[in-house]
Amino acid sequence: MSKDAYTLLGLAPGVDQREIKRAFRRLAMRWHPDRNADPAAIEHFKALRGAYERLLAGLADDPAPAAEAASARGPSPEPAPPPEPPRGADRREDLALTLEEAWGGCHKTVQRSQAAPCAACHGSGEEVLRHSRLCSACLGSGRLRRGAGLIPCEACDGRGYTKRHACAACGGSGQTGRSRTISVKVPPGVLPGDELRLAGEGDKPVSGAGRAGDLRLCIALMPHALYRLAGRDVVLTRPVSALRLLLGGELEVPTPHGTRRVPLPPGSATARELRVDGAGFPARRGEAAGALVVRLEPVLPRAADARLRELLDGVEAELARHPERHVPELAQWEARWLTGEDRPHGPRAQGAAGTGR
Repeated sequence: MSKDAYTLLGLAPGVDQREIKRAFRRLAMRWHPDRNADPAAIEHFKALRGAYERLLAGLADDPAPAAEAASARGPSPEPAPPPEPPRGADRREDLALTLEEAWGGCHKTVQRSQAAPCAACHGSGEEVLRHSRLCSACLGSGRLRRGAGLIPCEACDGRGYTKRHACAACGGSGQTGRSRTISVKVPPGVLPGDELRLAGEGDKPVSGAGRAGDLRLCIALMPHALYRLAGRDVVLTRPVSALRLLLGGELEVPTPHGTRRVPLPPGSATARELRVDGAGFPARRGEAAGALVVRLEPVLPRAADARLRELLDGVEAELARHPERHVPELAQWEARWLTGEDRPHGPRAQGAAGTGR
């Protein structure tokens, strides 16, 4: 009989009371005579009800089948974890650093202003007066005009006077600001746009209960007189004597953390770049260290004293001995002049006509 009852309700043996009721409700909606005009619906509905009642009676007499079914289904699922308490909003602020601070890391302090319940009014925003005071909203009438009629004044509940007043300490907000100093450790190699996260230093939840949000500090670099950044590369423009560019040697170059001597190969007295890989911003978060890029700008003397003129005369004389080697542009120009290529009246000797030759 029980087997037939399970079959009628489309159930497997061992189900619990809740599943039996659910199956009966589903089938009753289909076979109830008020919903189904089939002549066989009445008898089938009676059979469903009988099966339903027999199974419920059997569970009341012997709960073992339900227990066995529950065991067959395995352990009951773990209860859902309790909901996390509300969390306050994150706060974002800029942290301004010099290039030297960002390059080598540093410690900075941040002032945080946090709201706290006003101690004078205990967070209510009101203070109780010793003596009643004329209501400033309705001027003692207890009524306010709204449209064509009058309504009771909400500020004094229609009495025309009040013994409560906005707290002078907090201006009626119920909260006062409290400043706190936070020490921040800045790692070496941070770049503009990087963020430092301080857990729990953001805003508190509106309800007052729960965990505060985080304070996110966005790195911003102040302008520098010498350097600029190109990714993790530190770029420096350095004027250099044109003679030093010709001679080569070693060049002293300032870096964010001291002076560095950089080899300068001999070459032409024109602008060029020196690149020292690994001497730029330090490596961070999988990014390789940048380079120190020195842009050299040749500088010529603007004035010369007697001693410098003497030395430069000697240099000029040496250049004149082998111009094609030292100053090829000058040698080519003089060659064109001597051959008269740049003049319409023939060779250079033609220019001597004024001398009688």
